[in-house]
Amino acid sequence: MRHLVVVGLALLPILTTACDVCGIFLGIQPHDRTSTIGLLYRYRRLEGTLPGVSKALKHGDHAASTPDDMRHRELYQVVELRADLWLTKRLAVLAAVPAVNNYSAVNGKVSADVYAVADPYAIARYLVANTKCTTTDERTAHRVMLGIGAKVPVGQTAMRYREAEVQHDQQPSTGAWDLLGSAEYSVRRNRNGAAITVIGRRNGEGADGHRMGHGISTTLELFRRYERGADWKVLPSLGAYHELAGKDTHDGEAIDGTGSSTLFTHAGLRMWWRSWGFQGAFQYAVARQLGEQMVPNRERFVLGLTYNIKQH
Repeated sequence: MRHLVVVGLALLPILTTACDVCGIFLGIQPHDRTSTIGLLYRYRRLEGTLPGVSKALKHGDHAASTPDDMRHRELYQVVELRADLWLTKRLAVLAAVPAVNNYSAVNGKVSADVYAVADPYAIARYLVANTKCTTTDERTAHRVMLGIGAKVPVGQTAMRYREAEVQHDQQPSTGAWDLLGSAEYSVRRNRNGAAITVIGRRNGEGADGHRMGHGISTTLELFRRYERGADWKVLPSLGAYHELAGKDTHDGEAIDGTGSSTLFTHAGLRMWWRSWGFQGAFQYAVARQLGEQMVPNRERFVLGLTYNIKQH
């Protein structure tokens, strides 16, 4: 079946500089315009030694200096219930509700370990162009989708761990409406193809005057499609993933030491059996440019299970 395959993995988590609460995973389907429901699991590890000033300064708080460097370790895990629904042959809406576990430790001492439901989000995506094979001769096919949406601030913003309020990037919610935008392009010829997905996020300011840095993520993948009989479809991919985040602000003033740019390698695998789909990806950070108070990204991975409920 000669349908164009769209590859999207970005992450949403993740368009802020650290937290993995509100990322977006744009999974692919073996057929065009197939509505799905499913579960998605995301994991991210950040670890590194920062100068002898508390990372709390990053968030506009007050902290005392220390002459010693400090070892930071942060883990972000998300389980996301989502639905990707095609309302017409050109319009699809992705809606998701995430639950998170955010963990942080400094010099081996745990400073945050919180569990909660985070901010839900929705993004409407419009199929601008889709060239498909209509004859028995294989040819090059292209697909373009554009999307816009928002994250809704209904999660908790003042969670505490051992009687102390955790920092902004460990809270389940950013406490603000965030605007989301996406652009997807893929090209395929025969069983080989390439795809690029760009997701942007413009963050709002919370009630406490804090705003996480605006961000943009880009995923580039090369893929090949295999079919095993009528039921099985397999699509491995290799590529790169890049995250760029601006500086956080507090009461409109940029916070020194924030902002980051990180490049990851990317390896992915998608498999479909009848109406069921599995997807996984591993990304490893290979290059970075960080503000002095930013904990370095190390790796992240995504696992997902979906079920096709309807095809337009």
